[in-house]
Amino acid sequence: MKSMSDAPAPVKAAFERVCGGAHVVTIGNFDGVHLGHRFLIDIVRGRAAAEGARSMVITFEPHPISVLRPDAPFDRLSTPELKLSLLEAAGVDDIVVIPFDHAFAALSPEAFLRLVVEEAHPVAIYVGEGFRFGRARAGDGSTIVEHGRVLGYDGQVITRLADEHGEVVSSSAIRQALREGAVERAARMLGRRYRLRGTVEHGVARGRELGYPTANLHLPRWACVPGDGIYAGYAHVKQRAQQPMQAMIYIGTRPTFDNGERLVEVNILDFDGDLYTLDLEVEFVAFVRGDMAFDSVEDLVAQIADDETKTRARLLAEASEDAR
Repeated sequence: MKSMSDAPAPVKAAFERVCGGAHVVTIGNFDGVHLGHRFLIDIVRGRAAAEGARSMVITFEPHPISVLRPDAPFDRLSTPELKLSLLEAAGVDDIVVIPFDHAFAALSPEAFLRLVVEEAHPVAIYVGEGFRFGRARAGDGSTIVEHGRVLGYDGQVITRLADEHGEVVSSSAIRQALREGAVERAARMLGRRYRLRGTVEHGVARGRELGYPTANLHLPRWACVPGDGIYAGYAHVKQRAQQPMQAMIYIGTRPTFDNGERLVEVNILDFDGDLYTLDLEVEFVAFVRGDMAFDSVEDLVAQIADDETKTRARLLAEASEDAR
């Protein structure tokens, strides 16, 4: 068995940044830090308080799939920075971000658990149902429980949380909801509205020609982009201290014109200004309609006007609900 002294140097460094003493630990990828993740974290925090220990989350960056299957299509729900921010907001005492690479992936489940025991001194380790870890993903919840009897911690596997509609909350389910354009269903599982962040870049200015100028977003390759269509939402300009701005968000290939590269274009309502090179974050409130081709530009413009009316109405209703 490998001990901590045999662990890759970046792993050692990750554990050196946290406080010593006893911990109640949870381990996982935590992409999106959704309601299921927060349910698990709340259990860990409660157990830590009862034991007089500290709560700890152990997570991995980059996401293991991007290392082990770099050519496989995979969409992330949160940037590393957002994930860390959300974990901190969940009230975790210590967060260990292990650099995930092939050297770390080669550790056996047993070696990884000994590493955790040596460094975190766990009173208990909690994982979610379906968690897999270690070389060839050979470890699972039962491995956590069985090795706890030998290594001296209480291993627990927590059943997946279901939302108020009975849907099991998981990162995979949220990704699927987004791909279907069901941004409200995704928000229900996330516990917040889904957001995408990108840099505003120059486009072909077709929206301006139609009377609806758009900010074209350049997104990270791994971003989880909702299904094609029009959405009501809000725009947040990171470099400017201002209130969120109402927006129509278009995702699609512009089939009326060229049916080309898939784009994310944001028409910020009642805004006239230069956003090029700035970071823009869009917050999805509701799906308005699917993408479609029109027989003429005039028909398209008429439809966009109707989209704007529906977007304003949806956002007004949302603001009224939020104010209650």
